Amino acid sequence: MAVEPHALQRDDLLGAATSAGFSTMNERRLEGFRSSGLMPRPVRVGNDGRRPVWIYPPGSDRQLVRLLRWRECTLDVNVLRVVLWVEGFPLALDAVRASAAVMVGGLSREVEQLLRTEASHQGLDPFEDQEALVGAVAATMAAKRGKNALPRPIRVPADDRATAVAHLLQIFVLGTRPEVTEVEAETIEKVLGVSPGRRQRVEGAEPWLTGPASLIVGAADFVSVPRMIEALADASDAEWEEARWVAAALFLQLPVVTRALAAQTGKENLAGLGTYTALDSDPLFAVLLVGFALGARRSDWSDNIEDLTESLAPWSGLIREMKQVLDMPQHVLDRNLAGHGTEMHDRTERIIQALLDRDLDPGPRPDF
Repeated sequence: MAVEPHALQRDDLLGAATSAGFSTMNERRLEGFRSSGLMPRPVRVGNDGRRPVWIYPPGSDRQLVRLLRWRECTLDVNVLRVVLWVEGFPLALDAVRASAAVMVGGLSREVEQLLRTEASHQGLDPFEDQEALVGAVAATMAAKRGKNALPRPIRVPADDRATAVAHLLQIFVLGTRPEVTEVEAETIEKVLGVSPGRRQRVEGAEPWLTGPASLIVGAADFVSVPRMIEALADASDAEWEEARWVAAALFLQLPVVTRALAAQTGKENLAGLGTYTALDSDPLFAVLLVGFALGARRSDWSDNIEDLTESLAPWSGLIREMKQVLDMPQHVLDRNLAGHGTEMHDRTERIIQALLDRDLDPGPRPDF
């Protein structure tokens, strides 16, 4: 039986993996991926003489390459399952739901264990003295330096930084509403790195961060870890599909947009957007953003999230247009830039370098 030219067989998948730099990929590993539900199973369509012919669904070659790329970030099957689903690959929703619940539930238990350990060290009660324990943990986190330290996008006094981290733990991790003054809330925005969003503009648009900074406390009601756990468990299949679209936009498009803006302007944290440049480098964020999307749609923030995701949609086309520069002969590029001044030349050079570095591609990028 002749196989249609477009039909994908095992060797096509293995060849795609090899071409992407994964030369150790083999049939045994592919079977392991199939068994864990990270890759689809082939369907037998007939025989080629006595040899059975098995074909994979269209896009399976790309799914394998993306899976291998994400496995460079994590080997956790639950995280891999969710991130592939967010990317649009056809994984069973029931399995994705279970994996997301396992991951977010695990984060909650890790925090509980961290507080119990701190309580044991200090001789405090993990429930009655929770605020003091959170403060102690936050102080350690805020002061930490090195590879695993919290980012420091904007300089903040040490004590104020520790207080802000404590409030962030209370709001987003524990799901409580701490008493936060407006000044303290503004410090939280600085610790998060988003405070420039109140004054800086992108392409002439109004600042995106508006309203009282203290509104952040309300996030505890819908995007904290406890609320995420509830949303993951209660959401309907239709809500999950809506959340998939939102999570994909925030996880795969928003970081590319922020990196593109950095390339265009030469400013790493323009309008406080630099916080989002590395979202797609850690697949665990895909899990958290699914929970965020499910929680946000049930809140007053639903319309804002929808507006944000819709605003990201045109950027895919803009990035494709930027990539056309790489195919342009140097003399044509020089002619097009003639008369535009030094600023345009510098901007173009930054964009070209970002394209060459694969900074404007979504998801994990190969190391060069």
